Amino acid sequence: MTEQARAAVMRALADLWADGCPVPAPEWQERLADVGLRRWRSVARRHGQRRLSPDDRIQDLVRGLVAAFEPDRARVGPLVRDYECVARAVAEVMTSTER
Repeated sequence: MTEQARAAVMRALADLWADGCPVPAPEWQERLADVGLRRWRSVARRHGQRRLSPDDRIQDLVRGLVAAFEPDRARVGPLVRDYECVARAVAEVMTSTER
């Protein structure tokens, strides 16, 4: 993982926290960045040749984040929207650096 991408994701997570999103608490930001970037980059290995739409990639990222951070995925409920914000922030950084 490039340090530039990781640093950009860390800034995006800090901004989300400052805006009131409860998921990217400062003590979790490094792990969120690492898990998010790893999940984003492993999509081809996990989905083979199937090409996912941008929204499908974000939902895949949400599933990976929830699996990594929530012990009981069935009980996440409305908090999943906050994981979606984190996933969108990671996706935005990654799509801008992949161009």
